Amino acid sequence: MNIELSSVYKLLKKKYGSQGWWPIVNPDTGKSEYALGVPRNTDDIFEIAIGAILTQNVAWINVEKGIANLKRAGIFSPQSLLKAKEDKIASLITSTGYYNQKAKKIKNFLQWFKTYDFNFQNFSKLKIEEMRRQLLEIKGIGPETADSILLYGLKKKIFVVDAYTKRIFSRLGFFPESYSYEQMQEFFDNNFKGNVSSYNDFHALIVVHGKDICKNDPLCGQCFLNSYCIYCLDHLG
Repeated sequence: MNIELSSVYKLLKKKYGSQGWWPIVNPDTGKSEYALGVPRNTDDIFEIAIGAILTQNVAWINVEKGIANLKRAGIFSPQSLLKAKEDKIASLITSTGYYNQKAKKIKNFLQWFKTYDFNFQNFSKLKIEEMRRQLLEIKGIGPETADSILLYGLKKKIFVVDAYTKRIFSRLGFFPESYSYEQMQEFFDNNFKGNVSSYNDFHALIVVHGKDICKNDPLCGQCFLNSYCIYCLDHLG
């Protein structure tokens, strides 16, 4: 690698600015609203958790539609969603793909959440390792989903990694493409000295850069990191 991890973060932030993640969907417009300081309340935390489930293997624009539909149907609360039939939920989240499976995942999450009386406060008092363990025990909740809930919803210091992270940082030469989720996460924990806010923003910036520039077929000529990128230097010379 030809650049420090902290320098990548600074360059991404200089280019794109703070992202204000996690986005909250306005049911009137059906569009996401980004604002620093989210989550502002328990409703935001709940929306982040449901959004983290719905965004599995699908673009966020499709999640927006699903969340907006649930809100417009008047069932976007833990109690109402738990009472709703799975096929009703599935019919409202078809835009997110795998909607039958995701409806089941939402139900599984809500059954667990009910054990905390639909209140994140007591859950948040646990050690982060125990919080993560419990979330991962819920059928349909994997590492990225669990960590998104912890970081973005509950403001716990845990780095979220994903396919964009692997693509960008393996191309930059920080680690091999064969790295697992746990190996990538450990790498960031050991080498990026940030707080909850910078963990939040760094991952959001990685997603933006991965979607806009460092795609599967990357736009290396437009990338402000290309002079540091092993992949780019190998392919563009």
